[in-house]
Amino acid sequence: MAYSNNGGYGGYNRGFQGGQSRPQPRRDSDRPAPEILPEAVPADYIDRAEAVIKELTESRRNITTSKIRNLLSLVSGIYDAEKLRTAQELTPDSVSRVGMMRIRTAYEAGRDDTVKTFVEKARLLQYMKGIGSSREDLIRFAHYMEALVAYHRFYGGREA
Repeated sequence: MAYSNNGGYGGYNRGFQGGQSRPQPRRDSDRPAPEILPEAVPADYIDRAEAVIKELTESRRNITTSKIRNLLSLVSGIYDAEKLRTAQELTPDSVSRVGMMRIRTAYEAGRDDTVKTFVEKARLLQYMKGIGSSREDLIRFAHYMEALVAYHRFYGGREA
């Protein structure tokens, strides 16, 4: 394909003179994202889970059942491996899996605005980061996720 004098190959980029670029609108992604700081799952995590789901249900920004269950499944495998142990610290494999769970959750939140809203309201990334290598914190987080799923079902979370 031959280069045309109209600013590109075969007519692409018509309307722009050589050396000019399109003005780019300012996007939210141009602002630096706030740092995700570690937090412990609160002692009243059951009430917190109910409040999160009620708020999302009332605002009609609720996550689908399949998406919330996919997030629960990320922690369930780690929980199953750790629940019978008595050590206070997670195994190195479980610590690694918690890190992968954080990555996967961030990825899913980036793909879908309803998932992002859910992750932000439920403070999932902060709580996952707060687990560190504590087995007790992982178990509390797993129970928090189960409470979120239970209240999602109770308040009629949408299917799909």
